[in-house]
Amino acid sequence: MSYIKQLTETVQRQLIEAMLDGSRVGALVTDPSREDNPIIHTNKVFGTLTGYTRQEVMGRNCRFLQGEETDKAAIMQVRRAIAEKQPITIVMKNYKKDGKLFWNRLSIRPITIEKATYFIGTLTDVSVQYRQIEELHTKDLEIEQLMLPIMKIFDNLAAVSLIGQMSEERFNLLIMKLSDYVHAQDIDHVMIDITGLHWQEETPIYRFFEIKEVLQLMGSRLYITGVSPIIARKLAMSKEYNQYLTTFASVQQAIQYIQAKKML
Repeated sequence: MSYIKQLTETVQRQLIEAMLDGSRVGALVTDPSREDNPIIHTNKVFGTLTGYTRQEVMGRNCRFLQGEETDKAAIMQVRRAIAEKQPITIVMKNYKKDGKLFWNRLSIRPITIEKATYFIGTLTDVSVQYRQIEELHTKDLEIEQLMLPIMKIFDNLAAVSLIGQMSEERFNLLIMKLSDYVHAQDIDHVMIDITGLHWQEETPIYRFFEIKEVLQLMGSRLYITGVSPIIARKLAMSKEYNQYLTTFASVQQAIQYIQAKKML
């Protein structure tokens, strides 16, 4: 008989508890052979992380950590993994005893001991990382919308107003957004208003001709509005491939032109 087999059940349990308590993540063990798959052991970090003592959670299903903002799809994934006795690692919103929400990276693995299956779950608070991701994503969306908001004026006419300086990067974003919008909304006419555009020597004016080409290939027409005499001369000096832009001093003039052509 091996040395491990000679260990008593009490000693084995004490060793497992010592290993779990020495871990840097919260840990628990559940027994699916019992009704509602209850918790049969937690480590000290679990208590520190969630605020619950071992006595408060023993015999309970782990769902008490769930709450209003816990993603239902994530819950279903966890339930499916447990039902199929498959390992799973997922990040979901859980709640501490005091009601405070935290992002939990939950890993669950089935283990079999003497033909009996148990689940070991580890919990890691990744709230800081995920809040940073959420904040960055929110800021990116806000910046993008502030930079180049596209508005539908009529069913087949959309407009975007350029404000500030236009770099190569912003022109690339503009072309991408216009292409996606024209395709998704079935737009025939696009107005780009440049009244608020801050012109510099390095402003890549030639990119307007590129936008015109892209829209033409998609069956849409481009109109530039907000063109002052100075900007008109700049555009005239920047003509490439013998192309011309359809320009207007104001948005109203462009709409009147399109309506006169009975294109709206």
